[in-house]
Amino acid sequence: MPMTPLRNALFGCALLPLAAPAADMNARDFFSAPVGTQLGVLYLPTTRANDFHGPADSTGKAELSVNALAYRHVFFSDICGTLCTPQFIVPYVDLDARLPGAAAHTGERGIGDPQLGGTLFFINEPETRTYSGLLTLLTVPVGEYHGNNPDVSPGANRWGLTFNYNYTQGIGEKWVLEANLEAQLYGKNDDYYGADLEQDPLYRLQAFASYDFTPATYGALRLVHADGGELRLNDRRLDDTHQRYTQLGFEVGHWLDGQNQLMFALSRNVATDNGYHANQALLRLVHVF
Repeated sequence: MPMTPLRNALFGCALLPLAAPAADMNARDFFSAPVGTQLGVLYLPTTRANDFHGPADSTGKAELSVNALAYRHVFFSDICGTLCTPQFIVPYVDLDARLPGAAAHTGERGIGDPQLGGTLFFINEPETRTYSGLLTLLTVPVGEYHGNNPDVSPGANRWGLTFNYNYTQGIGEKWVLEANLEAQLYGKNDDYYGADLEQDPLYRLQAFASYDFTPATYGALRLVHADGGELRLNDRRLDDTHQRYTQLGFEVGHWLDGQNQLMFALSRNVATDNGYHANQALLRLVHVF
């Protein structure tokens, strides 16, 4: 078993929501647009927590503060033989944390790991607001990373692959129901304090129910449930690193004009095992090219 400070830090490393605000879906993300449309999306997410639920936090003083910015560019294309959306995401992260069991705060800031990928649509029926597609994102480990302070580094020093299957169904004229089934797969980090760190897949359900208050404004309720992500250090499985959490929240989106949309979201963990019991806020601006 590695030394205690390192072992305690491990409980924080896979649980910090660092560089992927776009991995969290938002209501109506799978609404389509005509071929040739481009979207520029700016995300401003924040996360705050002063409580860690799990045996790792022996002192009861773990804290987390994350301020991030991410730019996402989406192209609507027919190059796949059907509608698909090639895209990329570049994040910037400013993170400060007292890791579980640690005596002091530590922090880093910088460019995180970018993501490349896109959505392949299987159903695209705008007239009934019925959509279905598979979003695939590859995380490329080129972000800023420090092997002697990995738990708060903007980059993760490992490849990642996210699959998200969505089904969206309009109900009547104003309601939309959505379900997302997601799997996050992780490569090996071969420089975690000089050791090899591996992580099991994390599986999530993200569901939304949204309602049109006006033609330009909608509100949505959000549910996220996650399970998985257990850690191994040098092939030794670590106890109490299997994550489970349930999150509830809401979103409000408004089209300022025909090309610009502003969305605000708040969410809170209502149940957490082996993770930070966090509150999150998101401001998102979408521009249609």
